[in-house]
Amino acid sequence: MKKVGNSSCNDGVLLRMGLNDNKAGMQGLDKEKINKIIMEATKGSRFYENELKKDQQVNQRIEKMMQLKEKITTQQLLKAQLQVDKLVVELEQSRNLSNTIVHIDMDAFYAAVEMRDNPELKEKPIAVGSMSMLSTSNYHARRFGVRAAMPGFIAKKLCPHLTIVPLNFEKYGKVSKEVSLKVLSNQKSVYSGLDSINTSVLDNMERGSLNIKLFSHVALSVS
Repeated sequence: MKKVGNSSCNDGVLLRMGLNDNKAGMQGLDKEKINKIIMEATKGSRFYENELKKDQQVNQRIEKMMQLKEKITTQQLLKAQLQVDKLVVELEQSRNLSNTIVHIDMDAFYAAVEMRDNPELKEKPIAVGSMSMLSTSNYHARRFGVRAAMPGFIAKKLCPHLTIVPLNFEKYGKVSKEVSLKVLSNQKSVYSGLDSINTSVLDNMERGSLNIKLFSHVALSVS
């Protein structure tokens, strides 16, 4: 098996821990500056060592998959392609397009709930979680590169005046149920998490009206 060089490992770790400027609220930031702060704050920590180990494990799995790929014959590939084509035809014939399915994702849900309940936090950069790990951040904090799945001690380096609010899953669960009962009571809904729902809605139910309804009942926005 090929050994992964240090530079390759560091690149992989940076991809895991660095700024993701595709996330809402993080466009236009100084990626190089933020990544430098993240790496300097992280190196030598248990978190860094754990991320390095995860990256090495991913590279090892990729290497094994590539080795298996090399053993696949043209005949096996053709057979698999025919099976997939047949499956696609079967799925197309059984598709039900009579319903409109909407995926509802609450914007910065945990942080939004905390700001709703404590208006003093609304204009401050805040994150929800702990010094060990954050679950989400509001849009003010995202302007500093603070995001979910980032340890709080790194977030504090990016934004020294960041307020970290402890998690309160009991409260978030109640709000999540409130959304389902008051806003989506007439729709068939399937939760994919506390902050996101897949729901079947009427064709004329637009996002704008849903957003207004959500805000009027629970004072939260949705995307």
